[in-house]
Amino acid sequence: MDGDLPTFNYSDILSRDPSLLQSLRHTCHHTGFFYLRYPELTAGPLKTMFAQTRDFFALPAAKKNAIHLSRSRHFRGYSVLDEEETQGTPDHKETLDLGLECPSHSETDHHSLRGPNQWPEHCPHFREACESYLDQLCRIGENLVKSLALCLGLEEDTFSRHFIPPHCMLRLIAYPPVEPHSNINQGIGDHTDFGCLTILAQDQVGGLEIRRTDGMWITAFPKPDSLVVNLGDMLEVWTAHYFMATPHRVRSPQGHSTRYSIPFFFEPDLDTMVNPLSLDALPLFERDTSNIPPLEPILYGEHMLKAFHRSYPGITA
Repeated sequence: MDGDLPTFNYSDILSRDPSLLQSLRHTCHHTGFFYLRYPELTAGPLKTMFAQTRDFFALPAAKKNAIHLSRSRHFRGYSVLDEEETQGTPDHKETLDLGLECPSHSETDHHSLRGPNQWPEHCPHFREACESYLDQLCRIGENLVKSLALCLGLEEDTFSRHFIPPHCMLRLIAYPPVEPHSNINQGIGDHTDFGCLTILAQDQVGGLEIRRTDGMWITAFPKPDSLVVNLGDMLEVWTAHYFMATPHRVRSPQGHSTRYSIPFFFEPDLDTMVNPLSLDALPLFERDTSNIPPLEPILYGEHMLKAFHRSYPGITA
């Protein structure tokens, strides 16, 4: 089924207008997905990022495998087609995972998620473009989590103070096309994002689908000048299920065109203890709460590390 999601202008997010905050609260409570219109970003830096993404995945396999994920203890690097799994089934995609570079000399297990990136050779200006885009998306993420707090009637820094410094990841993805009657259709399987906030750039090929609360799947079509924002499991936990982490998936493209997408994951410091907010501090629920499970505090870094181990059993076993 085709569907549409609410659209917010980034300039309106910055304005913190009360009516905007009310709409944002309603969207995050009932949907957990929305478009973020930001033409200044999509017309310049993002166009550069897509060009760099296509150039990287066009490299010979040997050059991509030179920075394979298995060569990094920090889960940074390249992953070959069908290597990552969702719910035990391979995802038909190639990826490159990068992040903010933060040295760590700690022996704590989840601190292994900090560290240097593996950068490809033979890609002029690739590192410069990725680091610039990471910095810009960090600023967007910071402003979004401040608005998410304000729309709940909370202090502006309720979430953002835990993002100093943030743990941010940038993922480049290529979904190769499949034959129309192929039994391969899982670009990424049905899942919710395991972090806090995802800001997705997708090209015009499409394939992202979102499951509504009634179980119906809708298509999140590429929209001009716009990114797609969705909330992850940890923000749902943090808000005691008030905000919604919505299941979604990507269908493999059919035909001749590879689909490229660039999700950015904005996360708090790995040592953050996510304590669910008191229901008394939140607006009244407008959704059925009868099936909401009880919640316990979660150490962010431990949660993230477990998620990586689930996704790459062949590498981390």
